[in-house]
Amino acid sequence: MIKLKPIYKIGFFTLIYSLVFATLVFAFLYKTQQSEENILLPQRNQKNLQKVAQLFTDQTSDEGIGGAYIPDILAPPVTYFQYTIKSGDSVHSLSRKFGIDEVTIIKLNNIKIPSNIALGAKMIIPNQDGIMVKVNNDLDKIADQYKYDKQDLLRINHVVIDKKIDQIFVPGIHYDQVTKYLMLGEYFRRPAYGRFTSYFGYRRDPWTGRRSFHTGVDIANKRGGYIYSAAPGKVIYTGWHPVYGKIIKIRHTSGYMTIYGHLSRIYVKRNQWVSSGTILGLMGSSGRSTGIHLHFEIRKYGRLINPFSVTVF
Repeated sequence: MIKLKPIYKIGFFTLIYSLVFATLVFAFLYKTQQSEENILLPQRNQKNLQKVAQLFTDQTSDEGIGGAYIPDILAPPVTYFQYTIKSGDSVHSLSRKFGIDEVTIIKLNNIKIPSNIALGAKMIIPNQDGIMVKVNNDLDKIADQYKYDKQDLLRINHVVIDKKIDQIFVPGIHYDQVTKYLMLGEYFRRPAYGRFTSYFGYRRDPWTGRRSFHTGVDIANKRGGYIYSAAPGKVIYTGWHPVYGKIIKIRHTSGYMTIYGHLSRIYVKRNQWVSSGTILGLMGSSGRSTGIHLHFEIRKYGRLINPFSVTVF
């Protein structure tokens, strides 16, 4: 029996590998050609749709060829499901979990105090961002205001005919970051109306005339003007302070606390939860004061913060 030399063995396996490789290359090129010529693309992404559109653009037929186009992005019909709040849940965590904007969750569930969502509360979560708008028998006005086709709004809300509806979901509505922070209680709104008479930082003390550090901002107005909660939170103290007179302290999210001083009257109680804009009391001149005003102070984890850096005045 004649034995094959090692060089023939090497040549035989090389031939086999070459045939397999050529077969794979041919299959790949054939599939690629078929994909380019086939308008029924398996992956209908933007890139492939543009390829198809270009194919038809290159045609010279006067009749044209239909059936391929780059569609406008249409919002799908809105759907909802109910979610039960569990330990550790927050508006932020719900937003991350379901991929829905925080403002959408707040507005849809009419959440007044985002930092105080009760354990076991039922939340409605939609399948897309948007807001619920009262129609008031004028759907045309809503469509014009939000730049939506009226029939498209009816489709999104599963309304087959133009019948009387109380409210309608308008998709894709987003708020700017400042408005979002205000709703979440992470930015503060102005606590009172009037003129600023003193700012945060060093100043000449009105009593001693010496240079001293002012821990907040002073807003002056007439006696009895309303003092509002600058953000949602929990009242942790109401009472008397030797310098600030009648005072209120509110704890907010992210370690923030707001302080309201020199009030003439206090309307809230300790441990009460308040929403943004809740009337806390009335402006006055109690304590160590030279006139009717509000002393407004913000602290984060006990550290003084310039109110102008986190407040929309």
